[in-house]
Amino acid sequence: MKRTLCLIASAWGFILVLLFIYTDLQMPKEVSNSDYLMTYHTAGQLVREGNARMLYPPPDANSFIDTEFDKAAHRILPLLPARATAEFMYMPLIAGLFVPFSFLPLGYSILAWQILSLVAVAFSAFLISSHASQTEEGSNLDIAAGWIALTLIPLALSIWIGQLSVIYGLLPLMGGLYFVFKRKDTLGGLVWSLAVLKPQFFIPAVMMTIGLAAAKRFKPIIGIACGIIAIVAINLILFSPDMFREWLTTVKLADAVYSDTKFGVNTQLATSLPRAIILLLPVEQHAVFKPLVYAISVILGGIGLLFVSRLIRSTLPDSFKISLAAIICVFATPMVVPHVFFYDFTIFAAAGFLACAFKWPEYLDWRIRSLTYVTWSLINIYAVILVTKKSFAIPIVFVLLMLELYRRALMIGHAALKHGVSANAESTKVTDS
Repeated sequence: MKRTLCLIASAWGFILVLLFIYTDLQMPKEVSNSDYLMTYHTAGQLVREGNARMLYPPPDANSFIDTEFDKAAHRILPLLPARATAEFMYMPLIAGLFVPFSFLPLGYSILAWQILSLVAVAFSAFLISSHASQTEEGSNLDIAAGWIALTLIPLALSIWIGQLSVIYGLLPLMGGLYFVFKRKDTLGGLVWSLAVLKPQFFIPAVMMTIGLAAAKRFKPIIGIACGIIAIVAINLILFSPDMFREWLTTVKLADAVYSDTKFGVNTQLATSLPRAIILLLPVEQHAVFKPLVYAISVILGGIGLLFVSRLIRSTLPDSFKISLAAIICVFATPMVVPHVFFYDFTIFAAAGFLACAFKWPEYLDWRIRSLTYVTWSLINIYAVILVTKKSFAIPIVFVLLMLELYRRALMIGHAALKHGVSANAESTKVTDS
């Protein structure tokens, strides 16, 4: 990487770290409203207090307002605005994982999580760069890419508000890919199973697993299945089957709540294709149109899965075909997963790492780099609009543009497959002659 770019990225990362420290320690009222303190720190403290049953609303609840968890968040966070509604929609194990952080004062708790998230970004870049450097196709990606990735505003935003996207999303996705590159497929599947803790990142892992199975590489399925069984078992042992069922009920409630603007959903942040379409429709029509919208998402995901399977079965070098397949899975995510918010676009850092890690053939290089630059620019432009003129941020327009970029990612996969077939044909002719 160019030295100037690395210096600029490092300066930007340093500024972000200073911003995190300042807001965490000097702006307690504002930071109380962060996702981290409202959701994860509160959940960890409730488990530590022996009040884990307060994590989820009762089965007959129709919103998260004034639930036991919401009331507990206002008790634990005295500066939390009265209008704020706290909810916990993750499996019980997540709450247990935040118990150690609940011992820290509020500002230091979120700061510790942010630091871990920054380390996870750097380690994700390191995993891919270390593999690429050992191949003939390796480029000059290095750990500094972790700093450069922070120029993707959703990634910086996700770390700032203390989301799970990096540690339980980006890192497992990159870690699983690293082991798949190394042909340690069972271990890759085990690592991918951790992404179920941040389900938006689990979908691309599942797509990759199915694609690998289509190429008769079944060990990732074994690994991911064993990992999920272990995660479910830990939930049942440490908590209870009843609480696990309560979580499943909460997931259903969350889908209803985040489909209705009367609950204060920030529609500008709802940047998945299915959610953006549903929020355009009257609530009374949701029961009719939701199955249709979700069916369209499944079809779009199925098209991506078809390309992923064909790529992984192709004779392209592993570095190219697995990376292209993973990039397609990343672009498919906001088209397929309903519960994707703008900060979940952290996942596109994975596509950026893969795009820059290898020296692509000439017929792919300009396509992949242009797709990366356009995607990075579009996402950041939307972020700037959100901050400066929120009313101009129209999610359906943004996701339709992202749909076009998904189509372009598929076309890159098609070009790779077409060139691979041509190359094989030429090789066969040479051999025959």
